[in-house]
Amino acid sequence: MLEVRFYDKIEDSQLDFSVIIARTGKKWVFCKHKERDTYEVPGGHREAGETIEEAANRELKE
Repeated sequence: MLEVRFYDKIEDSQLDFSVIIARTGKKWVFCKHKERDTYEVPGGHREAGETIEEAANRELKE
């Protein structure tokens, strides 16, 4: 089993982009990029006024 530990906290204001590594059941979530012929993990830059969690939510939906 994979174990993840976080040792340092980072202020939300210091984060510029989010990357979402997600699984549903036994399948990993990848998105087909609309401009390239590639599959990628969802993520991207935050927009003005967004928290990093809001940016991650938006990027996953886009």
